[in-house]
Amino acid sequence: MAFSIKTIKASANDISLASAPATTKNKFCDVWPGAKQALTLLQEIIKNPIAKGAIGIVIAAGDAVAARIC
Repeated sequence: MAFSIKTIKASANDISLASAPATTKNKFCDVWPGAKQALTLLQEIIKNPIAKGAIGIVIAAGDAVAARIC
């Protein structure tokens, strides 16, 4: 799973984003830190390795998008 996360982070500029108003992008930038924290905590308390990996991918994608628009 680490390879997928590294790939997502390395390919951040290749993630296609939907056309969204600036207000939506601003709201994402405002809530992402809290959402990331919640996802990280969820990842720590669940046991299933597949679910943990999926959450890791979501966190990596969120970080990549945040790096582009925030």
